[in-house]
Amino acid sequence: MEKKELFKRLLSMIEKSSSEIDDLNDFYNDVVKILDSNLPYYNWTGFYFMEDGMLKLGPYIGRPTEHVKIKVGQGICGRAVAENATIVVDDVTKEDNYLACSIETKSEIVVPIRIDDEIIGEIDIDSDEKAAFDDDDRAFLEGVAEIVGKKIKKRSYNIKEN
Repeated sequence: MEKKELFKRLLSMIEKSSSEIDDLNDFYNDVVKILDSNLPYYNWTGFYFMEDGMLKLGPYIGRPTEHVKIKVGQGICGRAVAENATIVVDDVTKEDNYLACSIETKSEIVVPIRIDDEIIGEIDIDSDEKAAFDDDDRAFLEGVAEIVGKKIKKRSYNIKEN
């Protein structure tokens, strides 16, 4: 299956999960399972959420990490919040500010999750391949982040879906 078609199918699965799963934690776990089981080059797939001005580790699939809390500006995850932007790193060894979770990790993409204009978390994906993430991955993961942000907003404001 072509990558764009696969991403379209996965977005549809995540949309369905968003409407069917009520519990946010169960939903986050389902999202990381969908990504991990369908994209073999996504070697660490997880969420960080803003809490008390820091990023706190949420549900993930992958090797254990010691980075359960990350300051804004620290590492690629903290940089994505500080810059309010998706960050794609083709080679983590070339980053001065990189927080190594695993020596196997070669590249990373971090996509902010927003409610309105406020960053409330992010999706963090590591790959054991250099330059693993292209513009299609970026657009796909930004779509995933949008679905997650809408789900959190609906839950936060107790908005019922039609």
